[in-house]
Amino acid sequence: MPLIVDPTAPQVTPPERIISPEGWLSAVVDGSWAGVALAYNGATLPAARNLTLNPSVELDLSNTLVYAGAARERITTDARYGTASIQHTSAGTTSGTQYLTTPIDAGTVIHVSAWVRVPGTGTTVFFSFRNATTTHGTSNAGVPPVVGEWVRMTAVYTVPAGAVVDRIAVAYTAPAGTVWLSDAMMVETGVTAPSEYIDGSLPGGQWEGAPHASPSIRTTSVPSPGTVTRVRITRTDPGAAPVPVRGADPAWAIGAVGTAYDHEMPLGVPVIYTATPIYTDGSTGPDTSLSVTVPAPEPGEQRDLWLKSLDDPSLSLQAMIVERPEPSSAGRQDAADVLGSPFRVVAYDSHAAESYTVTIDVPPERVDQVRQLLRSGVLLAQTRPGYVITPDAYHVPADITGPTATGRLGSSEGYQFTWAVEPVGRPATAGAPTRMPGWSWDTAATRFTAWDAFAASYSTWASAAVDGRV
Repeated sequence: MPLIVDPTAPQVTPPERIISPEGWLSAVVDGSWAGVALAYNGATLPAARNLTLNPSVELDLSNTLVYAGAARERITTDARYGTASIQHTSAGTTSGTQYLTTPIDAGTVIHVSAWVRVPGTGTTVFFSFRNATTTHGTSNAGVPPVVGEWVRMTAVYTVPAGAVVDRIAVAYTAPAGTVWLSDAMMVETGVTAPSEYIDGSLPGGQWEGAPHASPSIRTTSVPSPGTVTRVRITRTDPGAAPVPVRGADPAWAIGAVGTAYDHEMPLGVPVIYTATPIYTDGSTGPDTSLSVTVPAPEPGEQRDLWLKSLDDPSLSLQAMIVERPEPSSAGRQDAADVLGSPFRVVAYDSHAAESYTVTIDVPPERVDQVRQLLRSGVLLAQTRPGYVITPDAYHVPADITGPTATGRLGSSEGYQFTWAVEPVGRPATAGAPTRMPGWSWDTAATRFTAWDAFAASYSTWASAAVDGRV
């Protein structure tokens, strides 16, 4: 029976995995709870070999050639890896760059990938497999899933009999005048899927010969990975000092591998995560960092408020504010009369944080979840940048009212909850729970007297993160 596919069905796009330059820290944005899943792996990474001679044009355009009449230039204002990329301006219907590789013999299966940033004026990205001026074949990588962002496009090609491939072009089909970027060409053989990108200019990589003119490999790990027992992860928000990530202050690691989850970052702005391994003797290893932006509610979106539980992220949700909050900030002053003067003496301190009353509207299926959420302890209320009505605030909901039906005689498609927001300081992160409520690294330290006993009780870091309950 033939498989019937509905062409109107939405395509499922896996979440983008962001990798630090060394490959030790990775992040995946979790849209369900507006958070970030973080994974640290300081152990020996899978070896990878990139056959491209100058894959990221960090110094110049040597060992690359124009493809299909494009005007090209090396730019340092935008790049996916390192500091440089190639900017193309199409002169016809197709433009691109040929990246020279070591010769690849007939019958060899090639896995090729490149990072591109394209506008919405074009259509397809494809790869062309060549030897000098001879094109042996092409492979269609498809339409980039997003425009204006760096995306990795991949293809597989088998070198035909009697042929040799010594250069591979990445190209974009678009009208004349279209401007687009390419970076980080990765050409591999002997693999079943593309490896994480590497070249000799990145930490953890090395050139086999002359820099930017030879293949490169990655086989590195942090120093002494077998003695890494914990990893601390911090987050740096724009204009702020680094703060520890809850559940990773620090997290325990098995085999230099650990995990954490964060959903306290400000929304809609880039933040930087930094992971630091901690050894058995308490010393620390090399840092690794990456940048992530968690999307904020768009202007005009009805569900404009995120409510997040610190201890149980699964209760977190987006809701619609139905009444304009009116913030107030209480003063802290002591005044006294002064004999012989018309003025009083005032001793004062900082004003209290802005407090307000908020009312949200939720559908019937969310009522029980909101009930649990408002009684789950400290919450974080968040909005998009520039949403001046309600600044982000940690608080414990007070004076809760609801659920209140919004329709006549109790018939409604929505229910309202109202409560007072009295901001508090960010709760301490040391010993905070992991994604599973009631389980933290400090709890593990109480149960196990030594790290060896802890590591022996769990097969993987994923199992340890949830106390083996998977």
